[in-house]
Parts: sequence; C-alpha cells; structure tokens
Amino acid sequence: MKPVRAVLIGAGQRGAEAYAPYALRHPEQLKFVAVAEPNEERRRRFATVHAIPEERCYESWQDLMEQPQLGEAAIIATQDWLHTQPALAAMNKGYHVLLEKPMATSLEECEQLVEVSERNERQLHICHVLRYTQHARKMREIVQSGILGEIIDVDHRENVSFWHMAHSYVRGNWRNSHQSSPMILAKCCHDLDILPWILGQRPVMLSSKGELTHFRADKAPVKTPERCVEDCPIERECPYSAIHIYVEMLPFWYSYSQTCTNSFNKIIIETWMKKPALIRTFSHIFPFLKQVSEYNGWPLTVLAHDPTPEKIEEAIRNGPYGRCVYHCDNDVVDHQVVSMQFEEGTTVTLTMHGHSHVEHRSTRIEGTRGRLMGVLGNGGGWILVEEHRSRKKSYIDTSPPSGEGHGGGDSQLMAEFVGHVREGGYSESVKRAAREALFSHRLAFAAEEARLEQKVIPINPQDLN
Repeated sequence: MKPVRAVLIGAGQRGAEAYAPYALRHPEQLKFVAVAEPNEERRRRFATVHAIPEERCYESWQDLMEQPQLGEAAIIATQDWLHTQPALAAMNKGYHVLLEKPMATSLEECEQLVEVSERNERQLHICHVLRYTQHARKMREIVQSGILGEIIDVDHRENVSFWHMAHSYVRGNWRNSHQSSPMILAKCCHDLDILPWILGQRPVMLSSKGELTHFRADKAPVKTPERCVEDCPIERECPYSAIHIYVEMLPFWYSYSQTCTNSFNKIIIETWMKKPALIRTFSHIFPFLKQVSEYNGWPLTVLAHDPTPEKIEEAIRNGPYGRCVYHCDNDVVDHQVVSMQFEEGTTVTLTMHGHSHVEHRSTRIEGTRGRLMGVLGNGGGWILVEEHRSRKKSYIDTSPPSGEGHGGGDSQLMAEFVGHVREGGYSESVKRAAREALFSHRLAFAAEEARLEQKVIPINPQDLN
C-alpha cells in the first residue's frame, strides 16, 4: 500500500516538529509532498528534511490551495486565529484534515468547520492529543470498568509551571486573548475534551471564576526595566528571568525530573542540574547524554529556528521572549476554575493556573468503591488506584517512550489519523469524534462567558449529537 500523501500548512513547532517527524519514522505510511509556510527559513528547512521540490513550496496556504489536489491529507498547524480558512479550503478541495487545537477562536467558526466536514464528507480530526496518550486511555478504562463504583467527584488540575506560563501566556503567542484566544480554550480544550470522554457522561451546567492576578505592571516587586538583560535589579532572584529560563534551563529540567518515572533518566537529569560539566564530559563517551547536554528542543526552538547559544542570547536581547513579565501586553488569566455538574450528578472541577512549581496535570476521581489519583508531566506519568473495602493499591506507570511528545499522544494521534485516511471514506466514528471536539470547544467558550459575566450556564448535552 502506498503512503498517504500529505501537505503541511504551517511549518512551525507543532507542524514541523511534533507531527511531521512521523513521516520520517514511517515513510511507508506517510509522505509530505508540499508545504505552505510564510517564514522562508522554516519553509526551506522543512522542504529539505522531507525532500519536497521547490515548486511544491508555497509562501501562503492560498497559493497551495490554488493548485490541483496534491494528496489525500492536509495537516494544518498555523496559529490559532489562522485555522479556519485554510481548513475550510482544504476540505472543499478534497483533503482530509488534521487540524491543530483549538479548532478556531470563535464558536461560529468551530461550527462552520464541522458543518463543511459533514457536507463534503471529508474527515476532520482535531489534535486533542491527550485522548491518544496511554495515561488518559488507562484512566478511561479504569473508570468504565466500574472498579471505582459510581463516580461522585472529580478534581482535574492543569498545573502550568511558572516558567511555561511566562513563556507561552505572558511573553508568547497566547498572551493576548484578542490576538489568539482565551486561555481556557488555548490551554484546556484538551482537558474539557477528555473529562466527558473518561467519565462517559456530559456536563449539564457550569460556572467559572478566574482573572489575571500577577503578571501586571503594578505587581512588579521593584521598578524593573522593559527587558531582563537591561541591568534588571532583581534578575538574579526573579523566577521569570529569561536568562534563568532559556540559558540556564533549570526550571525546564527540574519539571522533567520531578515527573520522571525512569530512575536512570532521573539521575542523569539531576546530575546535569548540579554538575553540568560532568555530563558534558561523559557525553563524549556516551553520545546519548547529548540529548541533555546539547538539548535544543522546545521551548528554545520557539526563540530561534536553530537555537545555538548565540541565537538564544540574541533572542533574549531583542525578541519578545526577553521582555520583563511585568511589562508585556498580556491579558489572559493566570488562574481559572471551572465547576461543572454532569448528567449523572457527578461534580467536576477543572483548575487551570500558571504558578505551578512543576509542570503537570493531576487528576483525582472519587467513586463509591474507590479512588484514582493520576499525574502526567513532562517526564512521565502514573496512576494509583485504591479500593475502599480491600484497601488494595494498584500502581500503573503510564510514561511514554523517551522523547515522545505530549505523553506519547503526538505519535499515536498521527498513527490513527494516517490509518483513517488510508481507510478513506467518512465513517460514523470519525464524524462523532469531530462533534465531540466541537462539544469540548462549546464548553470552553461557555466557561469564558461564565467567568466574564459571573453566571451559571446550562449546557445541552444533545449539542453533541
């Protein structure tokens, strides 16, 4: 069977580095035949890596869509506010589409995407990668097995680390709701997708509270300059220092080590944080250690396409990621709680905040016969199940293979997307998955409305149908 031929629209961090490498690992399944990317350096790099001829490289998605259909699939990984039009054009052209989350930045556009998918019978897959992780699938399996009994209460937390908050939601592309989307949509449409899926029931009402509390000019500890490198008086003690986050990289590696279930990897990371010279020396003998000593992945790749120390220094000095967190144009919340009532009476809270010491998601599910505690972080994940009567404890390591992004969800998502495209057609399961994605986005928009207007919003579970 020939590989699926795909075009990529948006060769940034998610498109080029998270999804496209699947084609390099599985060339018999997937081949990229064209790319549309306005940034020339990114476009050329992607074309080189995937052997795409120059005449199939386009500066805009419009130029690409003016051509005859070049393959079966289109992967769209542009910025949030640029999702809708290329996705609609691709489905109208005949492509099956894999669309980065969130689907769009307005509910009307989300609904339009699903409508066009169903009218044209073109597959629309949304990159809700948590569904494809072993961690989320195991939680769903446990809940659906009945071992926890009737589910009474769920506390799910999206613990965004302080440095990730500063990177993406204060300095970065998702800092301003008018330029991107509300944070509850940008960060938590994943979570609002998996909660009904895991529980097997839907919410019937929700309310929400939250605001931007800390990352404001009036919260600066002292008078600070516009940039971290401009003789800032608190740079050496500020946790949000761009030098600390991007040059020293200690917050990144600490988060990794604290959720790592592989003892060997954990020791390497902790040694690196304390004695980096030692790991550099041994990396000449054991090349695999260069994955740590010469790390140049996210978030560094956001600052520079080829993140050498010189380019990172230049980016901090002159780019948006070197700005003081108290002097940015951010307006998205740094903490928000969504309270929901589900169909069968289950109460569910989703807490998102940007001040966590360690980057991770945590889940507590309380049932009439037991409870589940789960953690998923950058380094790995685990689930602990405790049964009330027997007090039996079951520990499950849900860590993905080393190097797998989003808990292993990125590669599994690609595998299943390619499988559906190879099957062709427009199955009922594919149609339902798109509608479930739309439902999760409805919840996010409702949560933001509830927060802004301070009200309880009823949810119609039939909106999924």
